[in-house]
Amino acid sequence: MLNRLGKILVMLLAITLPTTDANSDANGDAVAVKIGDVFHRTMKHWNYSYTSLDTTKAGVACMRWQHIDRKFLDDGIFKAIGFSYSVAKEEAAIRIATQGCEEMARHYEVTDCSCEVVLVDDEVRVAPPQEVIDRLQ
Repeated sequence: MLNRLGKILVMLLAITLPTTDANSDANGDAVAVKIGDVFHRTMKHWNYSYTSLDTTKAGVACMRWQHIDRKFLDDGIFKAIGFSYSVAKEEAAIRIATQGCEEMARHYEVTDCSCEVVLVDDEVRVAPPQEVIDRLQ
């Protein structure tokens, strides 16, 4: 009887562990998509449309992970961004967008952030830290 109970517990553990990781990945993807939405909203704030820019393009934002909460994801904009478009190579598009983000952060004296890739072409590339994903659940 005890041996059977042990097998059941092992099976339950085996079933729940992959589900937890999958849920974490799904939540991380959902947060990443929301951050992509914030980037688009920030572009619109500055009267640009990221979606209308020619490829190869990149969008970079000065990420202040400690300040990202549900309200920011729903209504906020980034304090500094950079973008590039119509660039020959992805690596160059990211470098140009990152330089633009860093320049805007310096200009507006945004010091508590790091410029990170959010979008490449229309693909969300940002990887939110696990602590942010956990905080938003």
